[in-house]
Amino acid sequence: MFFRSRSTIRFQLTCLVVTCVLPVWLVAGFLVFHAYTAKRNQINRNVLETARAMTMVVDRELSSVQAALRALATSPAFANGDFAAVHRQTLELLKSYPGADVIVADATGQQLVNSYRPYGDSLPKRKNLEAVRSIFESGKPLVGDLFYGAVTRRPMIGIDVPVFRGGKVAYDLAMTFPSDRLAAIILQQPLPKGWYCSILDSKKVIVARTQDPEKYVGKQANPAFRQAMANAKEGTVEVKSIAGTSVLASFCNSSMSGWAVAFGVSKAVVMTETYQWMGWAIGGVTIISLIGIILALGIARGIVQDIQALVNPSLSIGRGEHVAAIDNLSVKETEDVAAALVKASELLQHRARERDDAERQLSETINLLQIETAERLRATEALLERERMFTQQSRQAAMGEMIGNIAHQWRQPLNTLGLIVQELPILQEMGVLTRENLDASVANAKKIIFHMSQTIDDFRNFFRPDKEKVSFKINDIVAKTISLIDGSFSEQRIKIELGVKEDISIHGYPTEYSQVILNILINARDAFVELKADAPRVVIIRLFREDDKAVLTIADNAGGIAEDILAKIFDPYFTTKGPDKGTGVGLFMSKTIIEKNMGGSLSVCNSGNGAEFRIEV
Repeated sequence: MFFRSRSTIRFQLTCLVVTCVLPVWLVAGFLVFHAYTAKRNQINRNVLETARAMTMVVDRELSSVQAALRALATSPAFANGDFAAVHRQTLELLKSYPGADVIVADATGQQLVNSYRPYGDSLPKRKNLEAVRSIFESGKPLVGDLFYGAVTRRPMIGIDVPVFRGGKVAYDLAMTFPSDRLAAIILQQPLPKGWYCSILDSKKVIVARTQDPEKYVGKQANPAFRQAMANAKEGTVEVKSIAGTSVLASFCNSSMSGWAVAFGVSKAVVMTETYQWMGWAIGGVTIISLIGIILALGIARGIVQDIQALVNPSLSIGRGEHVAAIDNLSVKETEDVAAALVKASELLQHRARERDDAERQLSETINLLQIETAERLRATEALLERERMFTQQSRQAAMGEMIGNIAHQWRQPLNTLGLIVQELPILQEMGVLTRENLDASVANAKKIIFHMSQTIDDFRNFFRPDKEKVSFKINDIVAKTISLIDGSFSEQRIKIELGVKEDISIHGYPTEYSQVILNILINARDAFVELKADAPRVVIIRLFREDDKAVLTIADNAGGIAEDILAKIFDPYFTTKGPDKGTGVGLFMSKTIIEKNMGGSLSVCNSGNGAEFRIEV
């Protein structure tokens, strides 16, 4: 025993409470420290994730400018040397970039076009010859660092792209715009109190800043922060800001431009919230501990009195005397002990009988559960077998369609290949067959054979099942699926119109998603064949986002679906084509793939003079 000498139960209960509270304090201290560490790590993660997201936003803005310049660089006016047309096109482009200017220069830096000056004016050489030289040497786009305009003295940014002629760089096409364009992007982001954001160029000069931009734009970040950004692509460090305050700063370097986005949080803001939470936690534990000790002392007093009241009745039982009822006990347990002293034997026998009954009932319940479980397993296996059968039938039906599509895809290449073979003896008889003609014919034949082989690979990959979910672009799946059936659609004079608002990616099974699209398109084709009308046959495919879901709609003008069967078309083995043309499992499996395997929804309705299928994932 820990207590060797005699002590009261009140003292021992008090020691028990203290002993119980001590681990609570230790655990509370550990939890407070862990919460502090977790809070700081969470803030670091949040700031770093925000820096990553803002880096992507800045890269997207710079990429949009590069894309616009690349599109302009493909203008036929460059190939024709029509710089007047180039000047007009730059002015049209700058409607989307107010405040910006576009310059076209040759390898010497001589300006040929300047959107700021009327076409035909005498133009000087570009001052930034390093950028021009880099464009002509590397042939790659260049995002320049911050500089100040010679006239306006405003901070500016320049982006250069090469213009190719004959596979070589012919001109340097550049756009300069104020850094305010990037500042507007970061100012649009709602930041918590005490946070600030900065965009830095490749020399770690501040291009834009949410706090005091007029004071710090154009200045380099402090050396410690520059060193941290040079040592890692991204990270979080505790440094002195350029304003001289201690901050937790997270940065992310862009692999596209070499620029960086940094977010800073004042350490005082972080620690104030953390210390406040720690104070509340420690105070709460202290108050609860004191209340526990006081209540333990009061309860101990009542327990002592009740135990002392049981001393004489216990001695009476030992002597075999009758035990009278004991009244005025404050603890229910002591009352139960007093009654149990008289009825202990009877209670033990009664509990033994109850235990036997409970074990018998438990055994019966386990037997019933085993029977029910076996029945459910059999039902589950039957359901799985039925789904495997549906899947196999759907695959077989799709394979039959694919064989027909392969025939359509090969028909034109085979005709062309036959013409090449027939042409060779004719040229031989005419005496004009040369080595060059023979090589050209062989190259064309190889190209056609490669295309036919690629067609086989495309159809073979279509039937390869997906083993796990992956991220994929719906646009690519739609294009791939259309390529599988475009031959049969062209034969039936069916036109497919695509309406894609954005490039959307989802997580799921790309092959099964493609099979769903293929089933719907084949049903549309069959509906047109049954309609036998001369009106234009059109299938419209639209892709867009709605309520954080990727929505793909496929609509036709083949007359729609009868209202009395509209609710049945997703049922297994339901078909309107007859037993010789359809199995009735295609749409059933399509709905199972979208709703069960990918957690989405597949629905259909009549729209206009046709049916519209809607896939949401």
